[in-house]
Amino acid sequence: MTASSISNLGIQLLSTSNLQGELTNINQLTEQLASGQQQDNLTNYSPLDAEQLLSFQNAITQKQAYITTMQTVNARLQVYNSTMNDMENLAAEASQLATQNPTLSTSQTGNIQEQVQAYMQQAVDDLNQQIGDRYIYAGSRYSTQPVNLQSVLNGTVTLPFTPVTPSGSNYPLPPYDTDYNSGNPSASNPDAWATASANIDTGDSLTYGVTSTQTGFQQLIAGMQLINNAAQNGVSAATYQTDMSNAATLLGSALTNIQTYNTGVASSINTITQEKTTQNNDITSLQTQIGDIQNVDIAQVGTELNTLQTQLQASYSATAALTQDTLLKYL
Repeated sequence: MTASSISNLGIQLLSTSNLQGELTNINQLTEQLASGQQQDNLTNYSPLDAEQLLSFQNAITQKQAYITTMQTVNARLQVYNSTMNDMENLAAEASQLATQNPTLSTSQTGNIQEQVQAYMQQAVDDLNQQIGDRYIYAGSRYSTQPVNLQSVLNGTVTLPFTPVTPSGSNYPLPPYDTDYNSGNPSASNPDAWATASANIDTGDSLTYGVTSTQTGFQQLIAGMQLINNAAQNGVSAATYQTDMSNAATLLGSALTNIQTYNTGVASSINTITQEKTTQNNDITSLQTQIGDIQNVDIAQVGTELNTLQTQLQASYSATAALTQDTLLKYL
């Protein structure tokens, strides 16, 4: 073999190596064009880029979890809002019923009782509202229906009416409470008064929720019970007048208190709305930062790919010509 042949063989080997390199580059660019990303594996990035990508993605995952939690809480808050709007209307209508019928009229008592009992049943339905397997007015007794309908319909009120409230380690229950009617009227249950909380951002939690034991609901039910008692057969005119007057007063206070609870719910809804917007904006920003590291310029990659393919075709032609020339000289 001549020196010229050896030289040509070296050039062939170099050309083949160059072809392999061009093919590797073309394959990489083709993958980038298909995926839109620099690399398909985190380990192929630089240590700094890989660390940032992992950190950004973990932050996105956490923020998406906060958003999911807030959506769950918001669904409960919306039901609080709608049921308390209803109970506000019940308080106003029941108060009007008492105010418009201040003195005993036996011809009206039947209608009054029918109307107020419908209000009572609606209030119980509101306080026993359930989302999924959770009674939202039950405190932390999530699987317990908090209000006993029969206790509401059959209950009596001792005047002057005094709502039960927590004191120290004592958490008394109103007479209409399910646990109160379970056989232990003196029961103390902090779970019946417990509110809920949810993490809506790192280091930031939202306390929310209203319980059926709250003073406003005790006043609402007691006021309607007074009307119901006043409309019973055989009640004296004096008792009727006293019960109706006290009922109107209690229902007015109930309306004010329930409106206050509902204002707190509206504030929580607003907080969640704002926080969800913040979290979504943060996610968008993080996705942009991930894109700055991962994403390729599709137009640029396409141009580079076309250039390399043209170069590869030229390399194939040159290598083929060189191979043919070498064979001729060898022969």
